[in-house]
Amino acid sequence: MSKFSDKVKSLFSRRKPVTSEDAADISEWVNEGGALHPEGPPKVIGDPQDKPPTAPDR
Repeated sequence: MSKFSDKVKSLFSRRKPVTSEDAADISEWVNEGGALHPEGPPKVIGDPQDKPPTAPDR
């Protein structure tokens, strides 16, 4: 197995957040035919979608 494949396998086997750069590398690999982890991709650190919703003005 290639070094990159080993890194991706390692990232998916330990379920912890990854950087945006690592997430982009993983996404590129998956789009080229790599297998997904059954639990889905790891959480991306600093993802803008993770911010809690703001409270409505009263």
